[in-house]
Amino acid sequence: MAAKLRLYQITDTAASGKDRAVPGAYFSDKKLAKAKRQELNGDEGDGRNLRYIVSPGPDHHNYKA
Repeated sequence: MAAKLRLYQITDTAASGKDRAVPGAYFSDKKLAKAKRQELNGDEGDGRNLRYIVSPGPDHHNYKA
């Protein structure tokens, strides 16, 4: 069985320092990542100033370490 790619990750914008990725929050499907982000942010109706965002993961071609 092939390992799942970590294409998307959940990033905590309120965390300080370089390591802002939420531990273990890696997804191969963007829709799943967005669902988890929505769960973490709670009821944020307007979509502005979200604490958690979806960003490219370590296996994504646009990932910047």
